[in-house]
Amino acid sequence: MLELILLLVVVLPIAWLISEFCNNRAIRIGLGVCALAMSFGVAWIVGSLDRLRSNTYFAEATKDLVQNTIVELENGNDGLVLLGLKELRSDFNPTYESRDDYDRLVDRYVRAISKNPIFHKTGDPNWSTESKSLSDGTK
Repeated sequence: MLELILLLVVVLPIAWLISEFCNNRAIRIGLGVCALAMSFGVAWIVGSLDRLRSNTYFAEATKDLVQNTIVELENGNDGLVLLGLKELRSDFNPTYESRDDYDRLVDRYVRAISKNPIFHKTGDPNWSTESKSLSDGTK
């Protein structure tokens, strides 16, 4: 399917250009509309994929932030967590142009507040049990 889309992205504009030298107006208009529609479609797909990647980027880091904050608050490290959150807040300055290395800032925060940080990316077996025990109220 991807090959077909890539083929159409290349072939339609070329066919449209070639049709400009023909006398059939309907073919010129049809190929022009198809080439433009294909370019808008590809731009929409690329934008959707970028948005999906951004969602994943922030979700992974936020999951680590929330999980480790809960664990450290339950361990009684309120002052350390508060200090870490204040530092994270002062260092985090996102703009429409950048993500401000959110994942690195969260990683630094998590390592600063916890001696044994939980990172969901590493496949820590405690991740799922920790999340489950928090949801049912047991520890």
